Amino acid sequence: MKYTITAAQGSFQNGAVATNLSKMETIVESALKKEPDTKVITFPELCTTGYFLSEAIKDLAEKVDGPIFQAMKTIAVSNLVSILYGYVEIDDDGNIYNSIQYIDANGRNTANYRKIHLTPLERGVFTAGSEPVTVETDFGTIGLMICWDLAFPELARMLTLNGADILLVPSAWEEPYDAPFLQFSGARALDNSVYLIASNHTGKSEDLTFFGKSSIFAPNGQVIATAEKQYDMITATIDYDWRNEIKQSFFSMLEERRTDIYS
Repeated sequence: MKYTITAAQGSFQNGAVATNLSKMETIVESALKKEPDTKVITFPELCTTGYFLSEAIKDLAEKVDGPIFQAMKTIAVSNLVSILYGYVEIDDDGNIYNSIQYIDANGRNTANYRKIHLTPLERGVFTAGSEPVTVETDFGTIGLMICWDLAFPELARMLTLNGADILLVPSAWEEPYDAPFLQFSGARALDNSVYLIASNHTGKSEDLTFFGKSSIFAPNGQVIATAEKQYDMITATIDYDWRNEIKQSFFSMLEERRTDIYS
């Protein structure tokens, strides 16, 4: 079983939702022209709003089924592709979340994940999520994470134990921390023998400069592809037969865990 997946990298304008959505539609169309068999396209964290942490970002918050969802649904259906994107979510109680939403090729909102591990600066803006999220698709089970979540092995392991074959990780990772971004990503893929797709921003936002380097990692922790340009799309083939083969040979850690010693 082999499937094609894509990570999109780019710079998204703070507060300019309409501009960002138009840009994302162009990226989706370009990605499918390049790789027509692509099953899912992963965009960066808070790509629809731009990543910034002033109070103004709260004014862009929407419900799960708000205008951003409606626009992304149209893009997914018209291009027959699943899309994962970041946005600012508000719940019925007025809590604000750094969220990502997965829309399948039929336009269904099949998963919504609220970032669990917030950075110190984010804690003054967002409420932390509390629920790990996986989503069943026709090309495997996907586990959802966001950016700083990569630094916490426990979440990736929980998602894997919940059946995840692939971890999708929209990110907004800034300079000078490109080495940890890649090291954490490769480690989480290797730890759990899963594919991992980390999609990052480029350009500047307030005091932050994003370095890009969106990457796709194999279940053995090796890099399959890394984005090099400011606006870039990287693609990889998910090969589950090969994944199962290496899990039964050297990368057999999940089967050999000593849960009688540690929980």
